[in-house]
Amino acid sequence: MKMRHVFGVALGLLIVLALSACGTAPTPTPKPTLPPPTFTPTPVPPTPTPVPPTPTPVPPTPTPVPPQATAKQQVNVRQGPSTQFAISGRIPAGTSVVVIGKSEDGKWFQIAFPDPANPAWVPGEFVTITGSIDKLPVVAVAPPPTPTRGAAAATKPPAATPTQAFPPPRGTLGFVAFDPGQNSYVLYNLNIEPRSYSESRLLGLQPFDVVNNTNMPPFAMAPNSPRAAFVFDVGNKVNKLRVTNIKGEDPVNVASHQGIISPTFSPDGSTLAYIGLDKAGVDYGMQFIYTVSANGGTPKRLFPSHPDDLQKRAGEVFRGVAWGKTHLLFVSNLTGHFEIWRLNSDGSGPMQLTNDKRENMSPAWHPDGKTYAYASKQADGTYQIMVANAFDGSAPRKLTSTAHNFSPTWSPDGNWIAFMSNRGGRMDIWVMDKNGGNVRLLTDKFDKQGFVPGGWR
Repeated sequence: MKMRHVFGVALGLLIVLALSACGTAPTPTPKPTLPPPTFTPTPVPPTPTPVPPTPTPVPPTPTPVPPQATAKQQVNVRQGPSTQFAISGRIPAGTSVVVIGKSEDGKWFQIAFPDPANPAWVPGEFVTITGSIDKLPVVAVAPPPTPTRGAAAATKPPAATPTQAFPPPRGTLGFVAFDPGQNSYVLYNLNIEPRSYSESRLLGLQPFDVVNNTNMPPFAMAPNSPRAAFVFDVGNKVNKLRVTNIKGEDPVNVASHQGIISPTFSPDGSTLAYIGLDKAGVDYGMQFIYTVSANGGTPKRLFPSHPDDLQKRAGEVFRGVAWGKTHLLFVSNLTGHFEIWRLNSDGSGPMQLTNDKRENMSPAWHPDGKTYAYASKQADGTYQIMVANAFDGSAPRKLTSTAHNFSPTWSPDGNWIAFMSNRGGRMDIWVMDKNGGNVRLLTDKFDKQGFVPGGWR
């Protein structure tokens, strides 16, 4: 009963709750809608990114241009600043190299040749310097070692001994001697083997008129024909260059002006080179090397030929010229002493071959064109016959050591040298082999004097 009563009360409460949930809920009073608040932010300027100020342009410091040396001719370069140092290479004519130092006396320049890591030295007289050299460093170089007296000499290839066997000297040697009886110079032929003499011709249109004022022969023999060239003084300070046959027949006057000396034939005999004074007036009194046809024509002034050369070479003196297979040799005092120079046959490419600051003279080509002989004044005052490499003047060798010796002349086979010497008490013609051995007198039975040999054929 009680359970039924409890259940009924609970049922009634549930009904009341259900009805309450199903009834209409009171409508709430709507709240007014407000517009969103207007907010204008205070503008804050952005913090600028710092930009560095543009610098005022400053011109770049120019890189200093190093001075350069341009070779005036093909020149030897050495391991140090003197000719006592070994040759380390050669600079061709017209080549420019960078100068990186100088010697204490300023006469030599250290150059980046072949490269800065292996520099060499060149004498200033053979190069043209462009750029300032005032700030160049002075480079000290230890002198080359002096050979210790008694020390073993450097090993060299064995040289030919004076007793080396050669075919005997042969052929005919031309020479000039003064004949007091005829009061003139005479051209003679000396047959070497068997030895005999024959008078070829009296030289000169009048007594004493053949020009013989150097140690070069006053005549030249054509290499491939019986022709000879002579220089005569015809008066009024004018010399005449004349070509004849050996007997003096069929004369051709090929040149006529002042100061003609030292005629020499080209290898083919068609042209003569000689030394003469300018005749045009502009450079009057200056010596030049000329060429002219052996059949006559207008002489061509060969060397020096460039206006710059004329300024640099004012006062230069020539003492002989000789024409070889490919080049000319001549003697010049341009560098302060009489030295041997080489020149291309067209007058270009002058190259100094000797640089011993001695008096060198009378160069003569070996027939193969690879070496040359010449006379050179020694420290004791004597003149001796030397031979050297014709390419660069290297490896000079002294062949004589007694008395005074001049005017070397090669035999056609290149094994012998005729020369004049006073070793017997008068000036005679002697002969020796190409190594200085087998010396003997050739004119011991000849009663004339003043011999000048030339034209061995």
